[in-house]
Amino acid sequence: MKKAIMSSGGSFKLQPPTYGKLITILSIDGGGIRGIIAATVLEYLESQLQELDGNDARLADYFDIIAGTSTGGLVTAMLTAPNKEKRPLFAAKDIKPFYLEHGPKIFPQKK
Repeated sequence: MKKAIMSSGGSFKLQPPTYGKLITILSIDGGGIRGIIAATVLEYLESQLQELDGNDARLADYFDIIAGTSTGGLVTAMLTAPNKEKRPLFAAKDIKPFYLEHGPKIFPQKK
């Protein structure tokens, strides 16, 4: 529910829905097979979070929104796809091996 606030000029305006709250966003860029670079960075980030919060910690636990374009969308899907317990199906460490195995078929090089 949006709240109306009075501006300094005496008029009312609507507050944005997230007024006073912090929303965390992970945005993953595209770039074809270069998704391996993002996968490497995300694997490191998740490993650091796991050192703090345990081996079950996943990046999806720390961001309200995870989005990406092109290959970033593929990485996003892997990070957020739920398993039967509604936890992330894949860990960040699973992304790089996926790209190494399937990347040449998904992103064929022009000859």
